[in-house]
Amino acid sequence: MGKWEMVKLGDVFPYVRNGASIKQEDNATGFPITRIETIADGSIDRSRMGYANINEIERYSDFVLETGDILMSHINSVKHLGKTALYLKKEDESIIHGMNLLNLRANPDVLSSIYAHRFFNSYYFKKQLPNITKNSVNQSSFNITALKELKIPLPPLEVQQKIANVLDRASALIEKRKAQIDKLDLLVKSQFIEIFGDPVTNPKGWDKDLWPSIFNAATGKIDSNAMVDNGKYPFFTCAKEAFWIDKYAFDCEALILAGNNAAGIYDVKHYAGKFNAYQRTYVLTLMDEKNQYCVFKIQLESKLEQLRHSSKGTNTKYLTMGILNNLEFIIPPSLLQTRFADFVQQVEAQKSLLQQSLAKLECNHKSLMQKCFAGEVF
Repeated sequence: MGKWEMVKLGDVFPYVRNGASIKQEDNATGFPITRIETIADGSIDRSRMGYANINEIERYSDFVLETGDILMSHINSVKHLGKTALYLKKEDESIIHGMNLLNLRANPDVLSSIYAHRFFNSYYFKKQLPNITKNSVNQSSFNITALKELKIPLPPLEVQQKIANVLDRASALIEKRKAQIDKLDLLVKSQFIEIFGDPVTNPKGWDKDLWPSIFNAATGKIDSNAMVDNGKYPFFTCAKEAFWIDKYAFDCEALILAGNNAAGIYDVKHYAGKFNAYQRTYVLTLMDEKNQYCVFKIQLESKLEQLRHSSKGTNTKYLTMGILNNLEFIIPPSLLQTRFADFVQQVEAQKSLLQQSLAKLECNHKSLMQKCFAGEVF
């Protein structure tokens, strides 16, 4: 791949294992337990842990995370297979490594875990994964034995640290841009509350109506694996990001509601134009043309936690029309809805510029990453 020696992952990660098999429960407490969605955004999200009323850690001491551990998704959709997050301990916390994520612990004498985490996000690692991936109908996977056979470039430790530092600085710029985009989303929600009040408590006394009187609901017809690289149209699945496809089934403005999720953590998107959708995804169009999609998108988002608790299913949570038909929404005056929609349009214009900047930063980061791991920078 470059001037650095290539070694097997098994030679530099003496500790690679799956997590403890613990049945997690809603409304449980105790020590937190990792699950697939804990690393959904490529970092350790402590708000997306599971619990099982474990109040004594001794039984699971072998599974407690240590600083520098790398969690990797090895059972997931193809798009998310191999995703990693680097764990850095905070204060005196104890987090249990749960099932369906691998924990890779590096030999610190030869490998920096920060460098390794960066490598796992690179093209050089991702292109090796199809060689060990086993695909099934709903998910893909690879095993530990096969993973250990994959290769990683191994420069001297001081060079590893330099590479990690350079890539960390580039990543910081990306995170800063993402934070700016998140602030605009918060601004929209804040303006919604100012104009309409809390949609749940309805302090302004707006008229209310149930789901069947507000939405026409359809679902997609195709499998989530129907996505293609560089497709012509957006393809919405139950993932947070949109994919691409060459054929469209819808040509309209709509809200797209994820209909299933391993942990019942759903997502709502708004799109206008030609697109396609996964068969477990709800495509919602408004019955009354005086209503504004942005007003009902925020209301749907405010109900996602309610939907998580109302979900059916055990291993995979899912939503039924019976659940959705009971949802109630405020119906503010159309004049106020239009005023809010105009504000959202202005914010979206600013957001679009930031997203274009973010795309350039991510492209530059990817190019820099390839040069670093090819030995072209140091």
